[in-house]
Amino acid sequence: MRVAVIGAGLTGLTCARLLGEYADVKVFESESAGGLLSSYYNSERGYWIEKFYHHCFRNDEHLIELIRDLRLSGKLVWRIARTGVAVDGRIYPLNTPFEILRYPYMRLMDKVRLARFTLRAKKRNFIDFDDVGVVEGIRDELGDELLNDFFLPLLKSKFGENYERVSYAWLLARVSIRSNRRYSGEELGYLKGGFQQLVERLAEGVDIAFSKAAIAKAGEKFAVMGERFDAVVYTAPLPALDRELRRAAGLPETKYQSSVCALIGAEEGITEDIYWINLKNPSIFGAIIEHTNFMDFEDYGEHVIYLASYSTPEGQLFNTSNDKLEKLYMKELERFGIGSESINWIRVFKARFSGPIYEKGYLRKITDYRTRVKGFYVAGMTSRHNYPERSMNGSIRSGIEVAKVVMEDFGLV
Repeated sequence: MRVAVIGAGLTGLTCARLLGEYADVKVFESESAGGLLSSYYNSERGYWIEKFYHHCFRNDEHLIELIRDLRLSGKLVWRIARTGVAVDGRIYPLNTPFEILRYPYMRLMDKVRLARFTLRAKKRNFIDFDDVGVVEGIRDELGDELLNDFFLPLLKSKFGENYERVSYAWLLARVSIRSNRRYSGEELGYLKGGFQQLVERLAEGVDIAFSKAAIAKAGEKFAVMGERFDAVVYTAPLPALDRELRRAAGLPETKYQSSVCALIGAEEGITEDIYWINLKNPSIFGAIIEHTNFMDFEDYGEHVIYLASYSTPEGQLFNTSNDKLEKLYMKELERFGIGSESINWIRVFKARFSGPIYEKGYLRKITDYRTRVKGFYVAGMTSRHNYPERSMNGSIRSGIEVAKVVMEDFGLV
C-alpha cells in the first residue's frame, strides 16, 4: 500500500513515521521540514533558532513522549518565564502578586475580577460559549474597563483585525488549559539547542519530496505529482487545498490568519529577565519575546529577540516587503532602547496560513480525520486536538490518530 502525506510539519512527520512501519509512505512539502517549527541557522555563531517562537507546557503529554522516544529527554528543560506589558514606553512586569498590585493601569477591583475570572475559567465548559463573541463575553462578565484596557490589546495582538470574530469559548479554554502559573511566572519548556533536533530526528528515514503537490483523484486511487497512491493524508492548511477537492471532501470554509515575525540577534536586550512583553499601545508588532531571557545567553552569544505580529493573507502587513518591514521593526525598537548599532542581524519570516481564526461557531468547523472522499484524510490545525489553540502537542496527537484511522481503514493492524 502507498500513502502520500501532504505537509512535513509535526502532524505530517508523525503520521509518516507511524504509517511507515506498515506502508510505503512519501511526504510532500512545499517549503521546509517542520512547517511552523522550522528553524533558521545562524552560521556565524553556529546555532539553530526557530523562525517563529516556540515553547511547550507540562501537560503536553504526546510531545514529551515523542521527545523521549527520539532520545532527546536530556535536552528538555523547564524554566519560569516572566511576562510583562509595555505602556507608553515603560515595561511593567506582571508575575508576582506584588507586581500585579503595583501595576497602575488597572483598578484594584478589576484586578480582583481578573483573578476570579482566571480561577472560574478552569471549572467551566467552554463549549457552552462557542457562539458567544469574545468581546461580548468579556464585556458582560468583566466590564468595559477590563475589556478596553487589558483584553483588547491582547486580542488585537493575537488576531489582528479579526479579533471581533473570535469566540469567547477560545478565551475560556485557553485560560483553562494553558495556564500553568507559579508564584514568579509561568513554567514553560524548551528543547535546549532548539526544536530543530526534534524535526531532524522525526524526519530520519522518511521519504520527503520538497515540492508543491497537486492532488487528483485517479479512479479508486490518487495521483500526486505523477505518482499513484492508495490514500492521501492532507496535513497542510485547508485554504491551500484545491477548492474542488475541498468541496468534494466536505471540508468547511475556515478563515486563517497569517504570522509575520521578526527574528533579531542583538548585542543588548530590552529587559533583564522578562521573556514575554505584550504591547498596550498600537505598534507594527503586538508582542516582544526575549528568547535569551528564557534560555541561556551563553547558548547563543547574543540576545535573541522575536517581534511577533499577526495579519491575514490579504492584509497589508503580510504583503509588505521584508526589506521595508525590517526597517519598520528596527525603528520601533528604538522606543525600547535598542538602536540599529546594537542589532547584529534581522530576518523577517512569514507564514501565510499560520492557524485558523477561532471564530464564533468554530467548534462546528473542526474536521474529522475521514472525509467524504474515500481514502482522503485530513489532520492538523483544524483537528480537534488543536483547539483551543494550535500547539506542537495537538499536532503530534493529530498525526498519531490519523495514522491509526488509515491503518484501521486499510486493515494494516
